[in-house]
Amino acid sequence: MHQHTLIRAMEGGLLGTLLQTMTVYGVMPLLLGQSVEPAAMLEPSCAVGLLAHVCSGSVLFPLAYVCLPSQELQESPVLKGMLWAGLLWGALEVLIAPMLGAGVFSAALGGFPAAGRALLGYLVYGATLGGMVGAAERESRYASHTARRM
Repeated sequence: MHQHTLIRAMEGGLLGTLLQTMTVYGVMPLLLGQSVEPAAMLEPSCAVGLLAHVCSGSVLFPLAYVCLPSQELQESPVLKGMLWAGLLWGALEVLIAPMLGAGVFSAALGGFPAAGRALLGYLVYGATLGGMVGAAERESRYASHTARRM
């Protein structure tokens, strides 16, 4: 695993986290005709949660993603990223959400519609992460192949 791939994974995780947050808190409420309350996200309790969300999405999850043995498969990196994000979403909805009081599959927040919006956000995250890691891996393979030829 190259340092370039790790850096690109964390960049992809940060970008994916920002896109995920914009999708869940910005785009989806507008599409559903709900009001967007950005001021509520700046309250201290919400700010701590957003900080944890950004840290896990830009450091922890990308590092775990590049350590997966599936990185050797030659399938679509975007699909692999989306599958990783689906796994994260499932763990969140079954394990973490009940501990936070939202219930299994966000039952206290509206049930499956709320869980579906979260899934959409996670898929955006995974596609971004997978695409950026896949591009970095292709660059690394090309550079090592070119270096061997010289």
